[in-house]
Amino acid sequence: MASVDELKDLGNKAFAAGKFAEAVEHFTEAIALDSSLHVLFSNRSACFTSLKKYDAALRDAEKTVSLKPDWSKGYSRLGAALHGLRRYQEAAEAYEKGLKIEPDNKALKDGLEQVNKQLKEREEESEEGANALANAFKAPDAMDKLRANPTTAAFMKDPEFVKRVEAIRANPQLFQLYAQDQRLLQAVLTLMGLGDKISMADPSKGGAASGKKAADLVVEDDEDDDVEDLTAKPAAAAAPAPAAAPKEQPKAAAPPAEPENRTKAKAEKELGTAAYKNKQFEEALKHYTAAAELDPTDMVYQLNISAVYFETKEFDKCIEAATKAIEIGESNQASFETIGKAYARASKAAVAKDDLETGLKLIGKALTNQRNPEYVASQKYLEKEIAERKRKAYLDPVKATEHKNKGNELFKAGNFPEAVQEYTESLKRNPEDSKVYGNRAACYIKLAAFPLAIQDCDEAIKREPTFIKAFIRKGNAFHAMKKYSEAISAYHKAADIDPNNSEVIDGLQKSRQAMMSNMSQKERQEAAMQNPEVQAIMADPVMQTILQSMTQDPKAAREHLRNPAIAAKLQVLIDAGIVSYGSA
Repeated sequence: MASVDELKDLGNKAFAAGKFAEAVEHFTEAIALDSSLHVLFSNRSACFTSLKKYDAALRDAEKTVSLKPDWSKGYSRLGAALHGLRRYQEAAEAYEKGLKIEPDNKALKDGLEQVNKQLKEREEESEEGANALANAFKAPDAMDKLRANPTTAAFMKDPEFVKRVEAIRANPQLFQLYAQDQRLLQAVLTLMGLGDKISMADPSKGGAASGKKAADLVVEDDEDDDVEDLTAKPAAAAAPAPAAAPKEQPKAAAPPAEPENRTKAKAEKELGTAAYKNKQFEEALKHYTAAAELDPTDMVYQLNISAVYFETKEFDKCIEAATKAIEIGESNQASFETIGKAYARASKAAVAKDDLETGLKLIGKALTNQRNPEYVASQKYLEKEIAERKRKAYLDPVKATEHKNKGNELFKAGNFPEAVQEYTESLKRNPEDSKVYGNRAACYIKLAAFPLAIQDCDEAIKREPTFIKAFIRKGNAFHAMKKYSEAISAYHKAADIDPNNSEVIDGLQKSRQAMMSNMSQKERQEAAMQNPEVQAIMADPVMQTILQSMTQDPKAAREHLRNPAIAAKLQVLIDAGIVSYGSA
C-alpha cells in the first residue's frame, strides 16, 4: 500500500499535469491515512478550485486554516475558494489575514487586488443600477403619474414620501439612501409602466403582495453548486433492492515495474537534492548529472543542474542547462508548469548577467506556459527597469541645450507647434530644466492649449519654486480659461516673489476687472469655491474664527490686516468675492 508521502507526490504530479480529478483522488487517499496534515487539504483545495468546485475547495481551505492557522498559503486557498463563490468581501478578508502573516506574499497580494477590483465593479454596477432607477423620477410628468395611479396615489398623501420623491428628483444619488422604502420601488415600477404587472408588498400592512414577489425580480445564477465530497461516505438508499450475489471480479493487473534506469535516476536525484540543501554544490552537480545520464527523457534533472549553476554564479551554464531542460520537456510532453520553471530559471540567470532584454523575452515565454504571479511581477519589473535605463541612457545635457535653442528660435519666428517639439525633445534629454517647461508653457498658451500650459507651469515651479515667469504664465492661462479666481491666486504667488513686477500688477488688475464686470457676486463666489487655495483658506479653523469676528465686529479687520499672512489670505477672499471691502 502506498504511503502518505507517495500519494502526496502522485497528487502533485497529477496536478502539475493538469489532471485535477486524478490529483483529488490521490490527496483523498492520503487524507484517509493521515488527516492531520494541513498540506494535503491545501493541495486538494487547489485541485477543487481548478475544477471550479468551489464549495469543496472552501471546505478544504477552512480545514487547512484550522489545522495550521499561522500558514499564509491556507488563507490564499481560502481566498481563492471564496473568490470563486463570488463572496468577494470574505475573500478579501481571507487574503488580508494571510498578508498579516506574510506581508510580501505575491499570490496573496494579487488575489486581494483581484477581489478588490471585483468589489469595486460590483459597487459601481450597483450604483449605476440605482441611478438608472432613480432617473425615472426626473421625468417632467413623474409626479402626475404617481398621483394618477391608484396604488401610488395613496403614497402621495404622505408628506414624508413626497419629500423623498422631490429630493430624489433633485439628486438621484439619494435613491440609495431611501432604497429600503418599498413604496419607492413600487413608484419606480409605476413610472416604468410596470405598476399593474408587478407590485411590491404593502409596507403599511406587512403582508404578501399580489403578483410577483420582490425576489422574483432577481435573476438567479443557474450554476450547479453540488460538489461530490470524495471524503464523505455515500448516503444509504431509501429502499435498497436485494443485493445480487457478488460476482467474482478478476484481480487487477499489477502496474508494470518502473524501468531500472529511472529508479536509479531518482535515487541519484535524492542524493543530489540532499547535497544541494547542504550547499555542497559540487557533490549535488555530480549526482544530478548522473541522474540526467540515466534518464535523459526527464527534464527535471537538467532543471536541477541549472539550479546548481545559478547558485555557483555560472550563469551561462545555468542558461544552457535550462535550455536543454526545455528541449527535453517539449520532446517528452512535460507539464507546462515545469517548462515554465525552466524559462523562468533561464530568465533569472540572464538578469543576473545584467542582460535584461534576454531576461524579459525568457520570462515572457515562461508566462505562455504558466500564468504564475511571480512571473508576472518579474515581467513588470523588467519592463519598467528597461524603460528607465533607456530613459537614462537618452539623457544628454548638451543635446538638451541644442534643442532648447532651436525651440527658442522657432518661438521667435511664431512657429509654435515645432517649437513645442523641440522643447519636448530637450526635456527628454534633460527633464530637470525648469526654463524649458516654462518656454513650452508659453507655446501652449499661444496655441490655446491652456490646461497643458498649466501642467508645464506646475512642473517648472516644482523644480524652481521662485520661477516668477511660471506663475505669471499660469495666471495668464487661467485668465484665458475665464478661471479668474485661480488666475488671481497665481498672480498673488508671483507677487510674493516680486511685488513690483509690472506683468504681475497688470495680471492682477486684468483678472479682478474681468471678474467684477463679467460675473455676478454669486457667480464669483461659486467660481471661487472651485479654487483649491480658496477652499484651503475657508477650511482653515483660524481663518473661520477671524471671519466670524470680522462679521461681529468690522473694526476687528484692522487688527487682522496687520498680520501679513492673514492679510494675504483675506486679499485672496476679497478678490474672489467671498469677502467684500464693506464687510471688512
